[in-house]
Amino acid sequence: MRQLIFVILLTLVNFTIAFGQDTYLEKGNTYLNNNEFDKAEQTFSDGIKANPTNLIYQCQLGLSLVKQKRFSDAEKIFVEVLAIDSIDVAAIWYSGIGNFYAEQDKQAISRFEKALTLLNKESGQYYSANWFIGTCYSNLLKKDGLTYAETERMFECYEEYLKLQPNAKDAEKIKEYVERKKKRRPSSNVLRWIDR
Repeated sequence: MRQLIFVILLTLVNFTIAFGQDTYLEKGNTYLNNNEFDKAEQTFSDGIKANPTNLIYQCQLGLSLVKQKRFSDAEKIFVEVLAIDSIDVAAIWYSGIGNFYAEQDKQAISRFEKALTLLNKESGQYYSANWFIGTCYSNLLKKDGLTYAETERMFECYEEYLKLQPNAKDAEKIKEYVERKKKRRPSSNVLRWIDR
């Protein structure tokens, strides 16, 4: 009888913990969807207190910080998650987004390149990653310049995006950009090309 009661209690505790986890995720994501980012942050922080090893809560907390433009705080969380699970797609993706909006183009490229190796080519994130990489390289071309290989990668990513999203609103603009830059690109013996 004692064993039966213990098993029932253990099952109830596990059910309560699982239910509580789903509640944090559902509630926090609802706040994110409603642009209530401070409430999402608090909800995911509470979830982490209840379950410190839950990487989903940590990623969602990081996302809520990205949405509040607290990029360095968010990046610390993503780095911690990736130290535990180096292929956590959510952490890689959200870190890429945060770095993109923080204008940390080289870091964003690194994250999105990693994401490309993990994403299904049929997913919306796959073509978006190509867009982000191309755009980051385009930003760097204006500021720091690009090597010949980096310029080639920018073209590859934009062309992949155009192949996957031929009817996107920005497709014609990107196509014209790629054609114009290909005509202007110097030869491969130029170490770094800056083009505003």
